[in-house]
Amino acid sequence: MPFLPPSWVPPLPFDPPDSISIADFMLEEHYGRHPLGYSRPMFTCGLTGKEYSTLEVRERVDFLARGLSKELGWHPNQGSEWDKVIAVFSVNTVDTLPLAWATHRLGGIQTPVNAVYSAAELEYQLKDSGATCLFTCLPLLATAKEAAKKCGIPDNRIYILEVPKAFTGGRGTPSGMKTVDDFIHDGARLERLEPLKLAPGEGAKRTAFLCYSSGTSGLPKGVMISHRNVIANTLQIWAFEKPFREKKRQPATQSDYTENALGLLPMSHIYGLVVICHASVYRGDGVIVLPKFEFAQTLESIQKFKINSLYLVPPIIILMAKNKPVLDKYDLSSVWSLFTGAAPLGSETAEDLQKFFPSWKIRQGYGLTETCTVVCSTSPEDVWFGSSGSLIPGIECKLVSLEGAEITGYDQPGELLVKSPSVVLGYLNNDKANKETFQDGYMRTGDEAVIRKAPSGHEHVFIVDRIKELIKVKGHQVAPAELEAHLLTHPAVNDCAVIQVPDEKSGEIPKAFVVKAPSVGLEDSERILARQIQKHVEDHKARYKWITGGIEFIDVIPKSPSGKILRRFLRDREKEKRRQAGSKLSKQHAIHCAIHPQSTADRPARKITEMAIPNPNEPHHEVEEDIHQEDDMLDANEAEEVVEDDGDVPMDSDDEGEEGPGQDVQMEIQLQNDSVAHFDAHTDSIFCIAQHPVHPNIIATGGGDDTGYVFDVSTAQQVASGAGAQTQEREGLKSLVKLEGHTDSINAITFTEPKGQFIASAGLDGRLRVWQGVPDGTKWKFLAEAQEVEEINWLVANPSTAHPNVVALGANDGSVWVYQLSTEKGNELQVLQAYYLHTESCSAGAWSPDGSLLATVSEDSSLYIWDVFGDAAAQGLTSTSNSQAVVGLSGLDERFRVEGGLFSVAVAPTGAFVAVGGPEGHIRIVGLPRLAATTQPGTASSTSGQGAKSKAGSSKQAPVKGGASSAGQAGQILASLQAGADNVESLSFSSPPLTLMAAGNVDGSITLFDTAHRFAIRRRIDDAHHDDEAPQAVVKVEFVRKEGAGGWLLTSAGFDGVLRRWDARGGTAAVAKGLVGEWKGHRGGGEGGGIMGFVQGGEAGRVVTAGDDGVSLVFETPL
Repeated sequence: MPFLPPSWVPPLPFDPPDSISIADFMLEEHYGRHPLGYSRPMFTCGLTGKEYSTLEVRERVDFLARGLSKELGWHPNQGSEWDKVIAVFSVNTVDTLPLAWATHRLGGIQTPVNAVYSAAELEYQLKDSGATCLFTCLPLLATAKEAAKKCGIPDNRIYILEVPKAFTGGRGTPSGMKTVDDFIHDGARLERLEPLKLAPGEGAKRTAFLCYSSGTSGLPKGVMISHRNVIANTLQIWAFEKPFREKKRQPATQSDYTENALGLLPMSHIYGLVVICHASVYRGDGVIVLPKFEFAQTLESIQKFKINSLYLVPPIIILMAKNKPVLDKYDLSSVWSLFTGAAPLGSETAEDLQKFFPSWKIRQGYGLTETCTVVCSTSPEDVWFGSSGSLIPGIECKLVSLEGAEITGYDQPGELLVKSPSVVLGYLNNDKANKETFQDGYMRTGDEAVIRKAPSGHEHVFIVDRIKELIKVKGHQVAPAELEAHLLTHPAVNDCAVIQVPDEKSGEIPKAFVVKAPSVGLEDSERILARQIQKHVEDHKARYKWITGGIEFIDVIPKSPSGKILRRFLRDREKEKRRQAGSKLSKQHAIHCAIHPQSTADRPARKITEMAIPNPNEPHHEVEEDIHQEDDMLDANEAEEVVEDDGDVPMDSDDEGEEGPGQDVQMEIQLQNDSVAHFDAHTDSIFCIAQHPVHPNIIATGGGDDTGYVFDVSTAQQVASGAGAQTQEREGLKSLVKLEGHTDSINAITFTEPKGQFIASAGLDGRLRVWQGVPDGTKWKFLAEAQEVEEINWLVANPSTAHPNVVALGANDGSVWVYQLSTEKGNELQVLQAYYLHTESCSAGAWSPDGSLLATVSEDSSLYIWDVFGDAAAQGLTSTSNSQAVVGLSGLDERFRVEGGLFSVAVAPTGAFVAVGGPEGHIRIVGLPRLAATTQPGTASSTSGQGAKSKAGSSKQAPVKGGASSAGQAGQILASLQAGADNVESLSFSSPPLTLMAAGNVDGSITLFDTAHRFAIRRRIDDAHHDDEAPQAVVKVEFVRKEGAGGWLLTSAGFDGVLRRWDARGGTAAVAKGLVGEWKGHRGGGEGGGIMGFVQGGEAGRVVTAGDDGVSLVFETPL
């Protein structure tokens, strides 16, 4: 019976896709990754702080792919991936993974090379992988050139990954060599590449990474890792950790928790490549990249960047456990998790470190290159020192005895076999190893393990012993056969065998048993000879492969009849010798003493900052240790602002003692106030206003005093029509409820459609707060709050009865959020959608009349039409580049681009097109698809003012029967218009059958267009709003919501403090430009004056305003 993940482990959210590339999985939002715009910068340099936003990385990958395509002549859908192999021989950089994803966009392979390889080792991998070009960094350039020359790779196919100058000694890129940034710069001017098209199942067969693993014998083998392998393990890690990460969400937010992770471990290693660089990035985390381990620098980076999760290997953890005084010099309070892998971490070391940091979750994992990393991992809520944790989602394991019998019980050791969608394709050009390793759907790990039940009751995996004979040096695999083959090239070596011996710092280190060649004389010093043999290895192999366990000369190497070295006899011999010596690391070994003439006490002390721990059994070490070496396995044993209420301020009184212009303005209000009622509870400007959809006498406002109010205008005093002087102070309308809880200005407020069941308010504090009301709108109670963003710019309710109580908002970070409001406990504010494609502040949004589509614009000059409920997708009308957007246009399209951004948007009542407005009076008309749904008559809602990342969508809807859907002119620019000389602040469409569009401009003008006659200008009303000195901005224009007679009336308001109404019929010769009425009462003239918004409707024909003077006025405006 196979072992499966514990019951608490959630399943994979969906079957890992097999027809997409890793690049699309990581850089698009279709497969559950954390929204791009809400993700932390993917990679930040820990030395300089250099970083790119996630959206910038996506763009850089696109441009880099274009540049590489031109340079190398590679194209996405031409040739095999084996024709497009790029080798990367470099320390960690912020561009290492973007380079891999750009390679994947072209359908190619990246083969990462260990940065500590010698020229000979690099040469072997270059030849074996078939790489035709090489990316390296300046410190490794000489080695790279030496190896490339022997492989036939010319100098003009060696490129540079830039690293901080502090790491290069101040040297810059040599003249004539191209860098990643050079390719990106070139690619930005090239045509977009065609998308990589993978057939169903191809992503599971196509190699994406070719990582090299030592295997069990011989030279390193190329492990073919498919796109689906990386995708699968990324999803497995994400799903396994999701339950705990959800508990780390900030209160009152629905956005997933994100954090900063330490990116110290080499990106060429499967641990760093998948666990850190893919799983972390997929869930929105930032990776703080360090090129090399230096103790002080690492601790300083943790402190500086407030790193939350440390991904380390045992040697570094041991160093930390032994150097508390050094740790105490740094603020490590941001850390909550330490994850270790690549080699065993003793429970004693974990316990020691836990004493220093009781709140840390010290966790361990196990995996291999061949399983594309993690097989099992420790949950933060189920830590059991010594174990490798529990199986992660999608993993199935078996234990098999040496005799081949399956083990099904606890505490019975056997070889661990793993089945997982992340198990790799196999080894490159090595059928023998493939047959031995991959059998019957399982990967034979060669590791002995047991399954035990933890105190929590859940199954844990313990790795007991290594059946394979690999040596694990600080988490890096060393194949004995590789070292034996090299030792045999020394003239003094006749035969040899290499085994692992324990080491406190490195876990294991290689020790060689050597049979001397006959040419070696009896008089030759064994000490000198042993050093010469060690030097022979050091000259040709990476440091972690050096024979640091010593050399022992023996007469014969034990072998089986077939010639196989019996290393277990040598291991037993070594164990017995150590046991008799009474020390884990014998100090009395004859050859060891000969190689180490200095005693431990005589050795000079090593600097703590160089991660070197004195080891009396270590014959040769340089001062600085480097953990950036290659290996395959993750092993076991591891203040709210207080605003004072100054009380009500009467409409016709001002601050006492005020002198100057303020008295003149106040006098004007006293002389002419056409309002029939006022509401003056606000102590600062009123920025927003809303009207109940069923009871238009119920009004809600929000202001700069961080407060909102609901009041009833049905009791407004009736006065004679026309201007009239107020002979006595009038009592203001009373508040029904005070909407409190915001800590900054409320700049958007709305009632939900269709019944006004909820009020939603949005503020510059980023909070969305919701109140529930009784049917007649006279009583309200607070329901819920959410805060996903820093500032909210606009808020608009869905107008459709098919989608009741849905609101959308836009934020200053460019994001767009759609919420379903409900009284269901725990689901009061449910995120239906979140979009993150805008790269600057999202300035305005509007629903289509049928409520199926949401149009949003941004200061980055982009327009997106979002398929919020899946109607367009169900009818096959979504964009191919983004399945959640029906239309997407940006400044990259020269015809669409509006310099300076877009600030207003409105959808035509027919739903056939959308209008967007920006600086210098520019308006663009863009076609929309025709959905097979019943369109509700009326004027589409819109917003304007200020001002995107995508979560998984909600339910899809089937097309309406009997209707016909059509892409029509979707995304086509139907017209480019001019309406004034400044920003187009507001747009409005008349109700059918009229076909008028009005645009209000900051220059004080209003322009009327006829949408049925190619958007011809019907009338331009200059100085529609003005004072005695200059034109004043038109803040809002809105046609009266009425079909037939009266539907041609346009209401406008501006910074002059005047409300006006216009007859939009007729042309430029209309009497008085069509003005049919104006109503005064607000202060005007800009600062501290003007109308910020209004609502109109209801049988009484009232208009209620929101004043910058903190007063809301009620005007009778008969039709």
